[in-house]
Amino acid sequence: MTAPFPTPKTDESQRLLSPEELEAALRDIGARRYHNLHPFHRLLHDGKLNKDQVRAWALNRYYYQAMIPVKDAAVLARMTDASLRRVWRQRIVDHDGDAPGDGGIERWLKLAEGVGFRRDYVESTQGILSATRFSVDAYVHFVKERSLLEAIASSLTEMFSPTIISERVAGMLKNYDFITKDTLAYFDKRLTQAPRDADFAIAYVKQHATTPELQRQAMDALTFKCNVLWTQLDALYFSYVAPGMTPPDAWIPGTGLVAEVAQAVGTGTIRSGDVPRLPRGVRLRHDEVRGQHVLLAPERTFDLDANAVAVLSLVDGQRSVRDIAGKLAETFAADRDVIEVDVLAMLNDLATKRVLER
Repeated sequence: MTAPFPTPKTDESQRLLSPEELEAALRDIGARRYHNLHPFHRLLHDGKLNKDQVRAWALNRYYYQAMIPVKDAAVLARMTDASLRRVWRQRIVDHDGDAPGDGGIERWLKLAEGVGFRRDYVESTQGILSATRFSVDAYVHFVKERSLLEAIASSLTEMFSPTIISERVAGMLKNYDFITKDTLAYFDKRLTQAPRDADFAIAYVKQHATTPELQRQAMDALTFKCNVLWTQLDALYFSYVAPGMTPPDAWIPGTGLVAEVAQAVGTGTIRSGDVPRLPRGVRLRHDEVRGQHVLLAPERTFDLDANAVAVLSLVDGQRSVRDIAGKLAETFAADRDVIEVDVLAMLNDLATKRVLER
């Protein structure tokens, strides 16, 4: 017997969904389209990428992180309700911080430094893929040009981020010996920030998507945002991972993966962006009897050569390692990158002796 034709499904775009049905439809989009399903993420999580492939992810993802507050500022500028603005502006604070050295962007720069990039190179974005720039810029243009409802709905990928964050952090700490908990500090606060932001956004969408057409626009906006995130991983996968796709540097748009900053001798816990300081009870002193500078610590004394004195005289609890290297480069008319490597080696050696901290 010939099987009967299946019963035609109801076209969800032609009827008004209840708030609960709308939320379920939005969550279904994430279940099918969120980038935790992308092959690149699976490889990252499972420890199957090499260090340069992880570095490519950190470098390119920075552009997305840096543009999030730009995107959120565009949304904020369109809100006429002060109560909405008070809630939304917290997103900008979360990424920009309340002061220099604070916020999500700063923590992502720490991540990039942790895998061997210089901060100024990451901030320049000159090494990112063209597809990264194109997809992130498309997202910013989307929230500027579409309705406020669509702009807010596009942020609903936050509903799914705690899952991918948990997978990413656990997998990377388990599988990559060059990754530390400090390197991944960006994700610590996102585990609470993302659900808070998602709760606000889903409540707004459920309240304001009051017609079938508006509900369809909200779902399409979330689909678009999932595509933005997916496209970024497509670019990484086909540029750095896919079999047979290991192109010469000149083929990759941008300057790509510049040489990794050499790791310092010692524990490696002090990095370029860190602010080193002498712990309590440790002092730099000049021994008048021997005519030599020493580092005095409880029950210990360390003789210092001229290079160590030049570095430690700049360790004031205010300057970062990068600042110290820059100052020395000016003083001695030398290459800052070369000096920075030497400074890191010396400071980390002192850190292993517990006479320096950050």
